[in-house]
Order: sequence, then C-alpha cells, then structure tokens
Amino acid sequence: MQRFKDKELTQLEYKDLVFAWRDLMDSIEYPLVPFDTVHQKVEYEYLHNLEGIPRETIVNRVSEWTAVTFGSTDGLLTQQGNTSRLILNGSIEVLFPDLFMVWKNSWAGYVEKEMQNSSICYFMLVFTIQEGRMRTRVVNINYQYTDPISERSVDRALSSLFPISNKEKEEWKANITLINETKKSLDIMTGLLVDYIKDFENDYNW
Repeated sequence: MQRFKDKELTQLEYKDLVFAWRDLMDSIEYPLVPFDTVHQKVEYEYLHNLEGIPRETIVNRVSEWTAVTFGSTDGLLTQQGNTSRLILNGSIEVLFPDLFMVWKNSWAGYVEKEMQNSSICYFMLVFTIQEGRMRTRVVNINYQYTDPISERSVDRALSSLFPISNKEKEEWKANITLINETKKSLDIMTGLLVDYIKDFENDYNW
C-alpha cells in the first residue's frame, strides 16, 4: 500500500489493513477493469459482430435505441467514408452498499449501519459503425450520489476510486461493489442494444 511506503502508517497499522484486505478479498470479487495507469482513466470497449446488417441500418437502430433508452438522441453523427461515428451521453443507476448513520437508542445514539445506496453513473458512448460490425466505447465515466453521513451531493470519476486499497478501509467494499455493479450494468445495456439492432427485421417487417 502506498500509504505505508509514504510512512503514513505504522507497521502495525499496515499489518491490520493487510489482514482486513485479505478478509475482504475472500468475500468479494476484485474488479477487473482496464485501468490506464498512464492517463489515470478507465474505459470499456465492446466489439459487436452484426454480420449481414448494413451500416445505415445499424446507425438508425442505435439512434432509435438511444431515444427509447435515454429519452433523447442528442449527439454527433459524422460520416467518415464507410464508417459512421455516433457520440452520445447516457446514464444509469447503480446500487452499492454504504455506511449510514442511523439512530439506535438514547444510550448508543447514532451508529454506523451498512445499507443500500444508489449512484447515478454518467458516461459517454462512442459508437464506431461499419458494415456488419460495431465498436462501442464507454468513456468519461463519473458518479453522482448523496453522501449518507454529510447528506451532500458527491461527484467523482470512476478512475478516482483507484488504487482501491489506498482508500479508507471503510470505503473498500462500497467502492469495489460500485465498480463491479457498474460493469454488470454496462454489459447488460450494451447487450440490450445489440439485441435491438439485430431485431430490426421484426420491427420493420409487419
């Protein structure tokens, strides 16, 4: 841990954190994300095989899906020879465990309790479309949520959660779950998009 190397922790404190980290890793899956250590950012990329579907149809279906999913088609479409690029802003809600201050009794007062919190995850979708195939990049991933203790609105980038072990011990589980649930939600979202594109014949032929 960097905090130990920077002499912010004693050897005993570092040892306690190591054991706490090992216990957590036994109960939760560490997020495997494409973290760019040079530029300090996280971007996801999906490659979709849409064999037999014309480029123009793919572009139209992405635009339709965007309107249905996000309620708007605001974005930029640029034609580049046999390739089209569509850039759109989107958001999803992500649930994760967090520590809340709740009233227990007059003797104990307020105590910390783990409860479900939610965050709005904002991102940019960059679609690069060719005949029969599409690449989807998810970039500029940021979160907005309410801090359960201060009750203030918090904005932070996904990349700011790394290195996870350098954060406060109480944040580890929440951060790991937030990252994992974000990836699951993005996988589901892009899967629904591909299904929508492939279903164009059923929508148009009636």
